[in-house]
Amino acid sequence: MALKRRSEQQSSSNVEYSNLPEGEHEGRLVYVADLGLQKRDYMGDEKPPAQQISLGIEIVGESVTIDGEERPRLLWTRPFYIYGAMSERGKEYQFYKVFDPTAKEGEYADWDGVLNVPCNVIVKHMPNKQNPEQVYDNIDTITPIPKKYQSGVDEARLTDMCVGDADNPENPAQKATFGLAAYALGNRIMEEDANTENPKENTSKPEPVAQDDMEDEIPW
Repeated sequence: MALKRRSEQQSSSNVEYSNLPEGEHEGRLVYVADLGLQKRDYMGDEKPPAQQISLGIEIVGESVTIDGEERPRLLWTRPFYIYGAMSERGKEYQFYKVFDPTAKEGEYADWDGVLNVPCNVIVKHMPNKQNPEQVYDNIDTITPIPKKYQSGVDEARLTDMCVGDADNPENPAQKATFGLAAYALGNRIMEEDANTENPKENTSKPEPVAQDDMEDEIPW
């Protein structure tokens, strides 16, 4: 299904894994999660809510054990805002061009059309602020793989690749967002409340993070 453009976090699981080495890994785009409308606060200036998405990249050849079941290793990009047609300075355009280098400003990103396209993933370790001995694997950068080399990238093991829908929690991309940091899921504004003076907010008090403006630098 096409990404629906817009004007509860799941319970925790027992995850067992070894950190990936920092540096370059091969991956394939398997999910595009729809994070719905999100509050925006840029340098203390509150802006109208905007939709965010995040890209789920399977690291080919790598696994993780969740609740005793071995599964493909999935990493998520930092969430980014999307609007209408792509802008040359917008983050959606920068991400989308990794998978479709022919994309042009003013077009609408066809995320369905680039599912399963491979990319290079630069992994960087990020310590847990509450427990510095615990280290997470974060996507620092994703870069294109030239088309003539893409056939040499192993196939993804995930077979339910799809674009998400924030209104459908059973969508595979939405169900897989347990891998996203809590802050990415915690400040969603429900669509029916987006234009009220006091929109509903999640009461779980996620860790605050700086939200980048669309017209800022490239997202990585």
